[in-house]
Amino acid sequence: METTSTTETARRMVIERNIPEPAITGLVEFIDRYYLPPKMRFIEALSYRKTESGDGFELFWRLKPVGTEQARPLPIALRIAKAAIELDFPRLDPNDKSLESVVARTVDEIEAVVLSYFQNVKTTSLYFVIGATEEHSEAPNQRSPMSNAVKRIFAGNTTSLFLSFTLLSFALYFIIGVYTVFLLISVQLAALIFSDKIVYRLGSVRPNAERPLVTIASVRSNPETLKAVSQHGKKILSQIRDEIARNATVASTAAANEELKGTVIGALLRHGIIASGKEITVKTRNVYRIVQEVSEKFSRQTPKITVANTIVSNASATGISSSRSTVMITAGSLEDLNDEELEAVIGHELGHVKGHDPVILFAATSFEFLGRFYLWFPLLLYLGLFYFVLAFGGIYLIGKLLETRADTESAVMLGNPAALASALTKIGFRQLYREKYNLGTKLFDWFRFDPHPPIYFRIARLSKYSEKQKVVRHTLLISIRDIIVGFFSALFSP
Repeated sequence: METTSTTETARRMVIERNIPEPAITGLVEFIDRYYLPPKMRFIEALSYRKTESGDGFELFWRLKPVGTEQARPLPIALRIAKAAIELDFPRLDPNDKSLESVVARTVDEIEAVVLSYFQNVKTTSLYFVIGATEEHSEAPNQRSPMSNAVKRIFAGNTTSLFLSFTLLSFALYFIIGVYTVFLLISVQLAALIFSDKIVYRLGSVRPNAERPLVTIASVRSNPETLKAVSQHGKKILSQIRDEIARNATVASTAAANEELKGTVIGALLRHGIIASGKEITVKTRNVYRIVQEVSEKFSRQTPKITVANTIVSNASATGISSSRSTVMITAGSLEDLNDEELEAVIGHELGHVKGHDPVILFAATSFEFLGRFYLWFPLLLYLGLFYFVLAFGGIYLIGKLLETRADTESAVMLGNPAALASALTKIGFRQLYREKYNLGTKLFDWFRFDPHPPIYFRIARLSKYSEKQKVVRHTLLISIRDIIVGFFSALFSP
């Protein structure tokens, strides 16, 4: 988030820039319907007003004083326009400490509401990912359930992949006995060795040096669109996808942008879906250049790249070495993250490759397989299913350590920890808000079966790394220390 200040305004926040025109009215309605009504008992009577000005709206209200936290009313102005969404606290005295916590929570609330709105828009929009040739285009939900399952298993730092084998081993043991361990380790090793090729084939858009650009065309859904899609389902999306793939090209100029919009409108109209140019957003990113530049900063070979047509903002990396690795980037990341944020996320993923994290996880799960059958089998019989809770917990702990180290690698190698913190805020804003304001959540999230540490912890520790800090030795040892300190801080915090 960017902040600016003037002599009259002590605190003004830029929540988001470059707002699509249809989203302006939609966001105002979203705030009117879902955010303000539950807060009306905290808002001074008759203070709320909504005015239309220029290309946007300005919302204004005053929060009532509440207890000792807030000594006087807090004026809040929220401007929503094409250029930016700005949150302003008029005449806020920076020396008035009684308003600090109220201001901080209001900023977090507004940011969460804005991100929630855009997330809701994404879930009801149609997305088309277009590569440089018609053989490299993809529409949503075109892959089989098996392909989608494989995509989820290989996401992240491959913890899900190895834990899937752990679950499978439990079932196979009752069929083939102790030979299960040799079978699954062999299959797991093969999956590890060829993971880069497997993931590379999961996306239909694969940018490279000759075809570096990727275009995301998103169609904001209206009631008629949703009705048409619900009636025809995947069949109509498949037909639209094929037609757009035959006729669309990467939009690298303003004229190409308009041409692509026309292609999308025509394809939708021929299948009974009416859309206007205002409802279509076209964004083109030089994906290969971004990944290549990050790879150079890591002194690594540029990995293979594939783009998954998934609305979730995420990326993942697989492979046993830099020369045999693939980075998978989602369409949601290309739409939501700016260049610096995307670079930071890619840096995190290359941190996994640099640290040989897939190999570490393979070794950890293989050790658990062998130990379960040959070293501590009586313990398994004694603990029963609780043994698997402990085993999963141990592997997830290793995953948390590797994720923390990958954050460190990205922050240090790219010298821009704030960009990774910003990307994490966008990706996990709901979890972040819950962790900050729900008692007990900070500690509970340490025990979740998730290879990622709590997001508040990841963002807070990134602030420790200076943009000028280029060398950090023993990133794994530092990460272990930070994990321990973070956990006990959550354990003993009020």
